Amino acid sequence: MGFEEGARSRLRRYRGEADRSMQLMREAEEAAGRFSERLFAGLEYVAALGREAGFEVEAARGVGGTLSLRISAGAGAASEATFGLLEGAAAETHEDLMHEELSSYVLEPSGYSGRILGFSEQVGEEPCQVFAVYADGVWRTRGVFVEKARGRLDDPDEVINGFCLRIFGRLIDLAAPTGGSGRSWAEGPYALADLLDRIGFPIRTRWFR
Repeated sequence: MGFEEGARSRLRRYRGEADRSMQLMREAEEAAGRFSERLFAGLEYVAALGREAGFEVEAARGVGGTLSLRISAGAGAASEATFGLLEGAAAETHEDLMHEELSSYVLEPSGYSGRILGFSEQVGEEPCQVFAVYADGVWRTRGVFVEKARGRLDDPDEVINGFCLRIFGRLIDLAAPTGGSGRSWAEGPYALADLLDRIGFPIRTRWFR
């Protein structure tokens, strides 16, 4: 076999493998997109119930597939969170996010996940909730709002809404601690300029349930 014939054969194999990988990644991305719609709809539903219960709640869809929530329990007692769908797919390496049939040593595209991230300024700059969604409909999450959980894309609405209620409850705790949470002064830099600019001293919310 000459060089050109061997090169063409190898490149055709690469092309086939690339097409397969791209298809598998698209399937994971599409599954994450479908789950994000169910998650966002559940959060909006629970937000409406929160308004009925007397909380001031804002829920707004943003550009790039995001949902922002703002909850106020009263003057000076508010919290916010934004959830967004990432583009792309890759392998998970954290045990809490990995599909039960996979391991961290397998980086095959058939095991890739799409991701949804949650952020809250009250928690910090890094993502405080991570969702991994797989092409077969399995999703797993870990973070501050929900320590860890798993489910399926086709779970009943009651299950998804119950999960969203857990997230909403944590947001309430960040605004004003309820029976299962508390606050403590946190360690961190705080200068006179912060005090004069009326910047609050760092506070850490702790959950006991």
